[in-house]
Amino acid sequence: MIRLIEQTSYKVPTPTSIFIQCDYNQVVVDFLKKLDLAVWHKDKKLWEVPSTELANVVSNLKYVDDLSVELIQDTIQETREYVPIVNYKTQPLPHQLEAIRKGINTDKWLLLDAPGLGKTLDITYIAEELRIQKGLEHCLVICGINTLKTNWESEIHKHSDLSCRILGKKINSKGNVTYGLVKDRALELKNKIDEFFIITNIESFRNPIMQEAFKRTENKIDMVVLDEAHKIKNSQSQSGKALVNIKAKYKIAATGTLLLNSPIDAYTPLQFIDFYHCPNMLTNFKKYFCTFNGQNDYKVTGYKNLNVLKDEIESCSLRRTKDILKDILPPKTLILEKIEMSDEQRELYEKVKKRVKDDTLKFRVMSANDLRRNKNALLAIITRLRQATACPKAISTDNIVSSKLERAQDLVEELLSQNEKVCVFSTFKDSIYELADMLKPYHPLIATGDQKEQEIEQAKYEFQNNPDEKILLATWQKMGTGLTLTAASYMICIDTAWNAGLQDQTEDRIYRIGAERPVFIYRLICENTIDERVQQLLEEKKAMSDYLIDGEITEDALDKLKAYIEDL
Repeated sequence: MIRLIEQTSYKVPTPTSIFIQCDYNQVVVDFLKKLDLAVWHKDKKLWEVPSTELANVVSNLKYVDDLSVELIQDTIQETREYVPIVNYKTQPLPHQLEAIRKGINTDKWLLLDAPGLGKTLDITYIAEELRIQKGLEHCLVICGINTLKTNWESEIHKHSDLSCRILGKKINSKGNVTYGLVKDRALELKNKIDEFFIITNIESFRNPIMQEAFKRTENKIDMVVLDEAHKIKNSQSQSGKALVNIKAKYKIAATGTLLLNSPIDAYTPLQFIDFYHCPNMLTNFKKYFCTFNGQNDYKVTGYKNLNVLKDEIESCSLRRTKDILKDILPPKTLILEKIEMSDEQRELYEKVKKRVKDDTLKFRVMSANDLRRNKNALLAIITRLRQATACPKAISTDNIVSSKLERAQDLVEELLSQNEKVCVFSTFKDSIYELADMLKPYHPLIATGDQKEQEIEQAKYEFQNNPDEKILLATWQKMGTGLTLTAASYMICIDTAWNAGLQDQTEDRIYRIGAERPVFIYRLICENTIDERVQQLLEEKKAMSDYLIDGEITEDALDKLKAYIEDL
């Protein structure tokens, strides 16, 4: 007799598994070893396979021995359907009311709406509904991006009368904002807090003393929100481990770009919402959803069983695109403007390209493992090419003006003459500072990694609310996620991210709820340069990235980088 028993998964990345119990039979063993994932539990003397393999298992083993199949029975329970009752300060749109209804009836889930659809408002009102209807005492918001703390604070004040506190925030007698050390934030979290919303960032929460403070807090924190969940992809990092160990009745992981590079990106957010019941199954997750180069090479070469992962994500998430606002949002126009470099800049680019060719000779003979170990050198090579098109002064002592920046200056001045506001984004802060100098008479606002949080928040506020502040120059790494910049209808991208998801995030700063006029996005592309290759990758929606969170880069991206520089 072969018993097939459906139970909650133990080591397999599906909500339920089929546990196979039988006397030793070589035919059964040989069959199971051919499956994408079959785990032998030595202590229990049984096999575990994904529940999606049930039909396959039955079909192949029914001739081996008698089968006994025991499936989990669906239990129909009369549960109360909670409906929104809050008198909202800001009236939600229909799709937001749908999210609020889901949030007050679902304990743990993913909010995957496209950037700009108002996820912050959704979560604010979900927490307020849970407070009134289910007695929620505190909601902790963990920001995947540090600068979003103040954005959450301002959005909560805008849409709700509930109180909120950013851990560690202090305002001195002169009105200057400072943030205490992590140990101060931990002590604050541990002690009694009067405010309903508690806001912190993942950089703080990954510290063990903050995690210990959360466990021992005097506050009843039953709801935890992870904002920009795609930023914490590595479940084995300090941040990832901290998140998957959080215990709370209600959890929401929010992001508009869950999968930036591979299906593995979904693992940590799914673990955060307790979708899988076993905390340590990353190896089996990869084994089930990825293909590898060879038996002893753990390089991911492709993906499989994606229909299963798609169904799993859909079962625990809500996802809407901007198509639902086609009658509300204005049109968006993408303008790919080809830039002809000056002779001086072209000469510099060719010199850089020649040096790149010389440097890449060593990459041609590198094995995959050698290439992985030298990824920083590889990225440095590509970065030099990108800097040559965006900001020559960053890599040359010669006074070579960037044709891109000259064109950006012309566009900005033209838009200013029409009384328009404009955002300019770049990968490199050198481009931002040089353009700022070129636009000095107009006093542009600047936001790069060199500015403090308070300065970034002030720049965002002034750009959104002060009619005299018409230019914002920023790196997409600093202001390309989570913020609302709808005061502008124009954006100029000096260069772009390698990754389509990150680029979309940046452009959606001005194309989101609140945009009232048609939006225009300029991408400046130097002809016959690496820019064209980047644009091609974006259009093909390939998983090409340059600098990922925690400084990592995918193997697929490394291969594409290597292929590109070898083709120069």
